[in-house]
Amino acid sequence: MAANERNEDWISDYYNKLISEQNFSRSRRDTVTNWGLTLFLAVIAAYGASVTSSVEISHFWRLSVLLVGFGLLVRFFSQGMIAYAFHAKWRYASPTLDEIRRNMKTYDHGKRTTVSRRHMLWSQLRAGFLFIFSVFLILIAVELVQVYQLGQWTWEVWALIMGIAVYILWEISIFVDYGQLKRPPESEQTPPRIVR
Repeated sequence: MAANERNEDWISDYYNKLISEQNFSRSRRDTVTNWGLTLFLAVIAAYGASVTSSVEISHFWRLSVLLVGFGLLVRFFSQGMIAYAFHAKWRYASPTLDEIRRNMKTYDHGKRTTVSRRHMLWSQLRAGFLFIFSVFLILIAVELVQVYQLGQWTWEVWALIMGIAVYILWEISIFVDYGQLKRPPESEQTPPRIVR
């Protein structure tokens, strides 16, 4: 009987660990998304104030605010996708106890997720980032056109654009190479159970 009690304690502890990891990931995703929304509103407010101000603010500084804000939003966006992947790891997979025991090191501690990158991307875009990115890209395009039309296209503008582009590419490469987001081969995947 003592062996069974220890086995049940282990299962209970393991279940509590999974629940706490899932709650942490959900909370992290919500927090990162809220930070992104807050940053979006702050940048829009700063941009709106610069456009309506009686003091003339150069297009370079307006563009700087938009591009730096956009770069930070890309960071929040990718961190939100990573948090979603960890949240979904146990939410969408329903391995049996025997499968958990057999695959403890590879499934629980290994580099595994249960959702595709496309699913992560779409989930995070629906969380509000589709609207945010659309607004930012429109405002950036407007500022770039104005900079070009006013003849203010200088090396500083190029440096700013190239710096943000390099940063975004770097952020994308980190996300793509992030080891914890690798999916197990199809033969090792546990199909999610359908609850009716």
